[in-house]
Amino acid sequence: MRRQLTITAATAILGLASVVSLAGPQARVSGVVVDSTGNPIAGATITITSDELPSFVKELTTGDDGGFKVLLLDATKVYVFTVQASGFLEHSKEIKVAVGTTDNHYTFELETPKERAATKQQELKEQPGYKQLDEATALLAAGRSGEARARLEEAVAARPDLVEAYELMADIDFDGGDNALALATARRCLALDAESLKCLAIASNAAGRLGDAEAQAGYLATYQELNPDDPATAFNSAVVYLNKMDDEGARPLLEQCLVIDPAYAKCLFEYGMLLLRAGDLEGAKAQLERYLEVAPTGPDAATAAETIKYL
Repeated sequence: MRRQLTITAATAILGLASVVSLAGPQARVSGVVVDSTGNPIAGATITITSDELPSFVKELTTGDDGGFKVLLLDATKVYVFTVQASGFLEHSKEIKVAVGTTDNHYTFELETPKERAATKQQELKEQPGYKQLDEATALLAAGRSGEARARLEEAVAARPDLVEAYELMADIDFDGGDNALALATARRCLALDAESLKCLAIASNAAGRLGDAEAQAGYLATYQELNPDDPATAFNSAVVYLNKMDDEGARPLLEQCLVIDPAYAKCLFEYGMLLLRAGDLEGAKAQLERYLEVAPTGPDAATAAETIKYL
């Protein structure tokens, strides 16, 4: 009886050794794919590859609970898990697990393109220069332009290539009536980005107010070349003729402006006044009434309303 027991135990030991040998360098990996709120993503595709095994490719699909399981036959290698799902950005992760382990669990959180953009935007706002730019924008929205400009100067001191800060500063200077400073700020901006439409427009208008017709024309020409379909381009070109009392030269440009944007207030007013000078009273009235519809508190609203009374 004792001899039979001995043989049985030996057989069991040999069997166990055989099982261990068959297991080899394996390991089990499981996990779940979720969105940014933690909800599972069903039907996500997981592609497993390894630089150490060029021909190895294994694909999995998550279940309704977003879960997956896989047996790695050679856990001595490093694997790359690439997760894809409709409406989400691809996510990849290198994974190296210990041989023989079964408790390797990973959570893959996927972002939408909109979420990624928001994250990057937030990260950008926290960087020196961009932080002050964001604060200046909030100050401008609150009507505190003086404080906003000071904060923008801090922004460009921290980040000298921050074109957006120069654009806002030039806008503040121009709106404040300091044409010399507006032109100088716009030029600082254009030294960094010669194609900044905002700075080109401000430089042209500020130069015009300062009586520098040559500089005004140069900036305007560049602006028009870069942005031919902007109604402001046609309007600014028309203003050159209007300043010379040349209604015939201005008329087609104002009409072009209104084709591009029928609600462009400045063109509506100037075209209405041009038609009035040309004797087209009905046409003038229609344009000025339209102007008051789109810009009831605009800078020319009082003039438009007064003129309509006599038409």
